[in-house]
Amino acid sequence: MLSLMKKQKLKVVILIFEDVEVLDFAGPFEVFSVAGQLSDYKLLDVSVVGKSSKTITAKNGLKVVPDADITQAMDSDILVIPGGDGSKAVIEDLSLLSLVKNVIDRSQICMSVCSGARILAKLGYLDGKEFATHQSVYDDVMDLAKNALPQKSSRFVDLGQIMTAAGVAAGIDLALHVVQKVFGKELMQKTADYMEYPLNEKPA
Repeated sequence: MLSLMKKQKLKVVILIFEDVEVLDFAGPFEVFSVAGQLSDYKLLDVSVVGKSSKTITAKNGLKVVPDADITQAMDSDILVIPGGDGSKAVIEDLSLLSLVKNVIDRSQICMSVCSGARILAKLGYLDGKEFATHQSVYDDVMDLAKNALPQKSSRFVDLGQIMTAAGVAAGIDLALHVVQKVFGKELMQKTADYMEYPLNEKPA
């Protein structure tokens, strides 16, 4: 288990934005929510935030209403940054990037999913570091991050505070890995069993 986690209840925050890939955020949301449910809601508080609290339209038209805007997430313990076509706009939004960086620097774990790695790369967190992302996004990330080291055969990469998952469904694998790292294998296995989700390969 991760010894850094001292709080009785951890705050998980999932960032969403226009054209976010649905499973990129919904997969980790399900994992952390189920883990919380199976622990009688004593271990985790899961919420979704946007640049504002206005409804966003995810990829393929799903409407999602954030619980709050990102300024309310500065005390998060675990931050999830999903991907999708909208990540291209996020890396051009300097005001949002500044807020995201503040949340990352205050969190104990920040995990990206799929092309969410673009956001970590833009902010400098992947410079010279190993990373995973969607198969079609590796070149983008390497253009944004100096000397980044692609791990194209890995489902996810755990660097400690910063973690990256490969494409779409790989966010579920990384979220389960985080549950195991923080709370132990038993809760992770119970969560995967509840979801009827087969466990995938280990990180690089």
